[in-house]
Amino acid sequence: MTLCLVLLAVSACVRLALVLGTDIYFDEAYYWQWSRHLDWGYYDHSPLVAWLIAGLGIRPTALLCGVGTVAAVWGFARDVYGQREAAWRAAALWSVVPVGILAGVWTTPDTPLLLFWVLALWALYRERWVLAGLACGLALLSKYPGVLLAAAFVAACLRARRLPAGAWLTALLGVLLFLPVVVWNARNDWVGFAFQLKHGLGGQGGWSTFGEFLAGQLALGGPLLLPLTAVYIVRGPREQFLLRAAAAVPLLLFGYASIRTRGEANWPAAAYLSACVGIAGMNPRWFRAAALLNVAGVLAVTSHLLFPVLRFERDVILSRTHGWEVLSSLAREEVAVVYTPSYQLASEVAYFTGLPTDTAGGARRSQYDLWPRPKVPAGRDALWFSEGRPPPEELMERFTSVEGPEERTSDFHGRRVHTFLVWRLSGAKP
Repeated sequence: MTLCLVLLAVSACVRLALVLGTDIYFDEAYYWQWSRHLDWGYYDHSPLVAWLIAGLGIRPTALLCGVGTVAAVWGFARDVYGQREAAWRAAALWSVVPVGILAGVWTTPDTPLLLFWVLALWALYRERWVLAGLACGLALLSKYPGVLLAAAFVAACLRARRLPAGAWLTALLGVLLFLPVVVWNARNDWVGFAFQLKHGLGGQGGWSTFGEFLAGQLALGGPLLLPLTAVYIVRGPREQFLLRAAAAVPLLLFGYASIRTRGEANWPAAAYLSACVGIAGMNPRWFRAAALLNVAGVLAVTSHLLFPVLRFERDVILSRTHGWEVLSSLAREEVAVVYTPSYQLASEVAYFTGLPTDTAGGARRSQYDLWPRPKVPAGRDALWFSEGRPPPEELMERFTSVEGPEERTSDFHGRRVHTFLVWRLSGAKP
């Protein structure tokens, strides 16, 4: 019990320190842009993350959903085992799972997905069909992979050779909540569904990308939590088959996807929710070992993010979370629009300056391609902003002159994290 409380306290301190000590990074800024154009769908994901940001703000959304997820894991484990000791172990273990901390600090679609996934799983386990339908629908409104919970439930029904009548009510409620997203996709050439299928199963992969997937799970799940999750899936209690399936389905699907394309390590994050509940019922020594290994890794990464000592040739994690406030200097520029080579940079510029932004120069398709392009009246100026790339030829042709580049740099604790270049595109042609 003492260890559990210490872990929960450490997790709370880490989350608060990261919330206060890091900048809004580009994924958060991108979803913040969505929140300024509320809709039933977006190019990349379902809409709930944008709605929450619009109502609560960026970081409060992550903190509140993160706390709610820890509390839901506690309540779920309390129901599964009927004892508080296992509930505290499950909540404490989840609180120090790196991918859970990420979702509880930086707001992404995983942030609400994890909360409503565990609530839906809890309701399905208790056969509270109305609550399960509402939670499943909200999980789908968070992120399309919320549908994998339905696959886990179907697997459990097949194993038990029993389909409860109330499950149809759950399915109906979930579909009704998600239906507006389907309608939005139908009106936009199915861009959301098509993007996710291509992003998750398209591209090129192989055993090397599968190895990257495993490394990502060891990092974001935990070096001991991942093998313990595998043990729980294979040898866990029969009466917990639904929980085991809810852990297995995301890991198996995204593991298979990693053989076909280079994915992202956070994709199977929901698998570790039920895994933490299952591991809480194992020998307490395994819980202690997994939790202590995770908290050691979390503290090491947190210390690097806040007080970096080690130097890396390409410190991606530091550059993503620091140095973006330098963009606010662009707010003084009297321009019609700021162009960038990526949706991430366009979103950061919009967040820190309030200026209209757009992508150009062969940027990856994104929500910016669905929104109306910002107008640039004849004679007005624009900026091209990048981390090294010059403005594309087709953009320069739309203006009478191009000046630059001007350098804008940002440092964090004595090390360079960003070097931005700014070109001024003067006098838009009619």
